[in-house]
Amino acid sequence: MPLSKERVGEIEVILRKKFAPAGGIRLNPEKVRRDIFNISKKLGITPQLCAKLVGDIINEICNEVLAETEVICTFGDELENPKE
Repeated sequence: MPLSKERVGEIEVILRKKFAPAGGIRLNPEKVRRDIFNISKKLGITPQLCAKLVGDIINEICNEVLAETEVICTFGDELENPKE
């Protein structure tokens, strides 16, 4: 039985709090794997669905960070003519 959009949203909020705390994300593959299995049990969802949602959250955060970095950094001549 597929989850409703509302339920998926609730799950995403829970996962975001766990995997993207205010201090930033720390990615240790073994800990993430363990957390995915433990949280999926608590939420009553499959580890595969939990892993997909966690992956989406991590990708979104990484994309946001990279977008902010592009705004802050200037890439122009420094990449084409690096200083030696």
